[in-house]
Amino acid sequence: MMIEGMSPLEPSKQAAAGPGKAKEEAKLQDACQQFEQMFLTQMMKQMRQAGPKGGMFGNSQGADQFADMLDQERAKDWSQNGGIGLASMMFEQMKKQM
Repeated sequence: MMIEGMSPLEPSKQAAAGPGKAKEEAKLQDACQQFEQMFLTQMMKQMRQAGPKGGMFGNSQGADQFADMLDQERAKDWSQNGGIGLASMMFEQMKKQM
């Protein structure tokens, strides 16, 4: 069955696309997603520092720690749901080097 816009794999590419390659690609995808998560966390941290202090958390050390944890969880959720596209672009570029 042919799907429009898709071409069949050549025999040489089928051999290279074995289970070992799939595992390596899964590891690479995970690493790219983790990198995007760290990038987003740092971006949100810098954005928070650029704005006025206090806000909904007050102005204490505990509030800063809570805000950091909130940034990390938001970045994790964001990156797991598509993120800003950084992970997918990195994956596509690095996959070519495998």
